[in-house]
Amino acid sequence: MRYELYHDESQLDGYWHGMFLVPVDHKKKLLELLELGRMNSKVKGKLSIKRVKKKNRIYSCAYSWITIGVASLAQKFGDYNPQIYLGDLVRDQRTYHFLDSVIGTKFILFCERDAHNQMVGYPDHASKIETTFRIGVKGGLHYLGCDEEPIEIVKMHFDGYEHYQRHLDKARIVGRMKGLRDYCSILDDQELIEDGSSDNKTSNSQSYEDCQLLQLTDLFVGGFRNLLSNAQNPIHKELAKPLTIIKKKLDKGYARMRHSRWFRSICISQSFLENGQWKFIDIEMKPLSPYEQLSLINFE
Repeated sequence: MRYELYHDESQLDGYWHGMFLVPVDHKKKLLELLELGRMNSKVKGKLSIKRVKKKNRIYSCAYSWITIGVASLAQKFGDYNPQIYLGDLVRDQRTYHFLDSVIGTKFILFCERDAHNQMVGYPDHASKIETTFRIGVKGGLHYLGCDEEPIEIVKMHFDGYEHYQRHLDKARIVGRMKGLRDYCSILDDQELIEDGSSDNKTSNSQSYEDCQLLQLTDLFVGGFRNLLSNAQNPIHKELAKPLTIIKKKLDKGYARMRHSRWFRSICISQSFLENGQWKFIDIEMKPLSPYEQLSLINFE
């Protein structure tokens, strides 16, 4: 299946790469749901986790988008369809809906533990990001794909080249990617990488639709980081509760996960340099309180 990849990052407690893979054939459906969440919440402008500071319309819209993103990760439906919140309130209570068809997105979260500080001999900051992105996306594609369900990346969207102080280099990202398995491929196209702004109100932005998906990726990266790292913001942690369903399934192990609707939907890993060699370890999520476990019942 063909996918477009949306990338965002966080630089708190490490360097976190978030990569949201959206099937080209189901991109329109996901965008329609996100637009409903935005319209019902009456929120305009760029949506990001930094903009969520209290429980208001922005929080409601961000929460809606996270539930939509989580449901979109389901690779199949079981006894019931996953639930989503579309930003509509009835007597101050959220109304949940059932997702009516599989969207089949995938998400890769890759943390470079030392925020690139141990990486020496690189020409600039962007080259370090290109290197760790390459490591993270390769490992993620290997984990999430298989011979029966191949993955082809036909476009890569990054949130603004200004962050990197130059445009990203396709040759450093794709040209240096060795040993990619047969069921994974990246389109060899000069226009593969798009790195305009995710704020559609700026002159150098990407399309409105791609900006929305970059903003959803921002919410996923920030949400997971608050669940997994020490940099916890109480309002962001509560916003991210729907994400814990996915991580709980992942923590049960590969054998148990393969029977889940979210099998091959998410890959979470962490790396660091030790004596010049890359080491890879799992990231453990902090245990949920009984209250938090009960509050997730709508998403189980």
